[in-house]
Amino acid sequence: MNFAPYILPVALTVVLLILMRMQANSAQKSIRKAEDHLHELEQKLASTESALQEEIRKSGEEKDLKITQLHEDLRAALKSFMESTNKSLAESAAATKAQNEQVIEKVTTLLRQVVRKPEQRKETPPPQQPGVSPMHEKAKRLARLIVSDIVLYNQAAVEEGIRNNNFFEVMAHDVQEARNLYASRVPEEIRKETAYLDDAFNDLIDRKKRELTVA
Repeated sequence: MNFAPYILPVALTVVLLILMRMQANSAQKSIRKAEDHLHELEQKLASTESALQEEIRKSGEEKDLKITQLHEDLRAALKSFMESTNKSLAESAAATKAQNEQVIEKVTTLLRQVVRKPEQRKETPPPQQPGVSPMHEKAKRLARLIVSDIVLYNQAAVEEGIRNNNFFEVMAHDVQEARNLYASRVPEEIRKETAYLDDAFNDLIDRKKRELTVA
C-alpha cells in the first residue's frame, strides 16, 4: 500500500496541532500575566488603604473626605483596568479561534483532495492506442514475455552474445524455440503483417548495449 499521498496531510495536521498548542500556551501566559498584574495592583491598593487609614488616625477626621475620594478613584482605576484586560483577552481568544478554524478548514480540504486522487486513478481506465486490435496487443505482450524469459534464464549468455555482437548465433537454439512458441500462439495473419518478436529481440539488444556500454 502506498502511503506517500498521505504524508503531506499528516504533516500539516501535526503542524496545526503544534500551532494550536502554542497559541493556547500564549493565551494562558497572557491570562497569568494579567492576573499577576491585578494581584500586584490589589496588593498596592491594600497597602495604600493601610497607609491612608494610618494617615486618618494621625491627621484627624478633617481629611476623611479626601481620603475616601482617593480610595474611590483607585477602585475605579482598578475596575477600568480589569475590564480593559478582560476585553483584550477575549478579543485575542476570538482571533486565535478564527485562525484555528481557517487552518482546520484548509487542512480538511487538502485531506479530501488527496484521498480522492488515488480513487480517481483507480477508476480511470488506461488509455489505448487507436487502431490497434486486442489480438495485436496480445501478440506484442507475448513477444516481450518470450524474450524476457530468455534473458531471465540465460543472463550470462545473453550479455556475452551482445558484447561480441553475435547474439543470434550464441542464442540460436533459444531464439528458434521462441519463434516456434510465438508461431503456435499467434495467428498467421498477424505474423505476416507484423514482426513483433523480432522487434522484441531488437529492443532487448539495444537496451542491453546501453546498459553494458557496448557500441
